[in-house]
Amino acid sequence: MTAARDFVHDQRFDQIFVLPADPASGRTTPFTIQYADYGYRNQDLPGEEVVFLFYGPLVGSRLAHIAKDELAKRHKIRIINPERPGMGGTDTVGEGDYMSLWRTAIAALLKHLEINHVALGCHSGGTVFALDMLLHHPELLHPRRPGYIAIGAPWLLPSHTGSKMMSMAGFLPAGVVGQTDKLLKVMGNHVVPVIGLSSGIFSGILNTLSQTTPQTSNESTDDQSEDVKLEEELQSEIMKRVFAANMEGVSTDAILLLQKGNYSQSGWGDWGDYDKLVPRLEQALVDAGRRLRVDIFYAEKDALIGDGGSKGPLWFDQCWKEAQEGVIDHDSTTIMGADHDDIWDLKWDAAGTAFGKMSQFANEP
Repeated sequence: MTAARDFVHDQRFDQIFVLPADPASGRTTPFTIQYADYGYRNQDLPGEEVVFLFYGPLVGSRLAHIAKDELAKRHKIRIINPERPGMGGTDTVGEGDYMSLWRTAIAALLKHLEINHVALGCHSGGTVFALDMLLHHPELLHPRRPGYIAIGAPWLLPSHTGSKMMSMAGFLPAGVVGQTDKLLKVMGNHVVPVIGLSSGIFSGILNTLSQTTPQTSNESTDDQSEDVKLEEELQSEIMKRVFAANMEGVSTDAILLLQKGNYSQSGWGDWGDYDKLVPRLEQALVDAGRRLRVDIFYAEKDALIGDGGSKGPLWFDQCWKEAQEGVIDHDSTTIMGADHDDIWDLKWDAAGTAFGKMSQFANEP
């Protein structure tokens, strides 16, 4: 495991950016972001790099996809994966300031890195933040080529799904949800190797409260590529680093994603929910002269939002089908064999498909 440990500690995955204080906007102290920056680099023409800005799920560690380093290099893609507030080395933030500050911080990070245009990717709860960023910063999409966002197993409110587990989670009081990081630390000592990063957390919390044990899968694949093997070898070392670092932000994320506390009335950002976001995003793209390709990857088995083709995914698809201005091209597919937590794993097709699309669009005139 020495090689895996050394790789996980590569300095590319432990980058730091400090957003200076801005008293005029009410931000009186600097804000630190920890992020991973890896994959392909074009040292001669850095402005021509295809940059994939990724927003991870609950416990969305910047380390989660470092095994895709070689795949990204083959497709000539640079990956920027920031750690969300209160996770790892990224500073915590209050509920009320969360989404607006995070937009400001990510925009400043990209400017610091001299990155003008990005494609976006997201997983589960990261969907909320990625789409919020797109809505407010459509200029981040390339002005001449199709913009791109790949959404893997999106986060949906329990009311839109048939998920019994998330319906139960939706009834949890904000005070309990606000203790998610502490419950997760307790769970981590016992069940971290066998739970996922989103559905595993909520099933673990519910099972902890009811004093039962989460179920796990022993699925294995005999015929695996070297990339897949590396991803599986790194998992244990990644989780050690995740649980050794700050996790306070998990609770803030959980409150936001379930629209508890300060979010119970207004919802997410200044748009509430996806059915309200899509028309606004469409108009923002028209105003900015941008086009957007949206690829959605649903899991065959999904305990959080429902299996591909069920109520939740159908509702999310319908939100995108309402776009009528011709600037959004939407497609969705179900990844057979995948579940909510492993949709982006290299053993499935989502990552390879998304990387291939980004490479294709980059080569369009």
